[in-house]
Amino acid sequence: MACLAVAGCSGTGPAPVQRTAAEDPTAACLAGLDKHAALSVLKPRLASVADAEAAPPALRTSMATPTPDERRAIQAWAGLRKDCVNAGAEFRLRNAPPAYADLVEEENSRTTVLLSRLYVGQIGYGEFINERIALGSEMKGRRLNAREPHQRANAPIRQEEAAQRKAELSAALVLLQLPQ
Repeated sequence: MACLAVAGCSGTGPAPVQRTAAEDPTAACLAGLDKHAALSVLKPRLASVADAEAAPPALRTSMATPTPDERRAIQAWAGLRKDCVNAGAEFRLRNAPPAYADLVEEENSRTTVLLSRLYVGQIGYGEFINERIALGSEMKGRRLNAREPHQRANAPIRQEEAAQRKAELSAALVLLQLPQ
């Protein structure tokens, strides 16, 4: 009976629920972007806005740059990605280690920078696809290590990198003509 009055006693109450990255609302939101009507004009150029690796070899070598309609879709895509990341912010705050949450933000920032480079014609669709694939691979590996103790020890470095990414993201949002 005494144990009930002390928080944290073993054997009392339900065990904490373990959450996974797949449960992050951001993941579901990003995966659903292929169904978004505003982005359908990009499908012939990318195969999938949700999965860069879905692009066949012919698209990965394309040097084409966006048309005006595609540029509007790229703007929409950047805004939708931002909304997706925001949709999972509370989940990550409550359930994810800080390093994982930082990686979600970093991946979105770096993808938005890529979108801005595509938007202004600095890169073509093929280069965009290949850079997204490389970014996705890098982020996947880093997410797997996000729970490691050395990630917590690198917090000051992560903060400095986050400040740099924020500046890059702000510049990308200006290029995309989106609110910051």
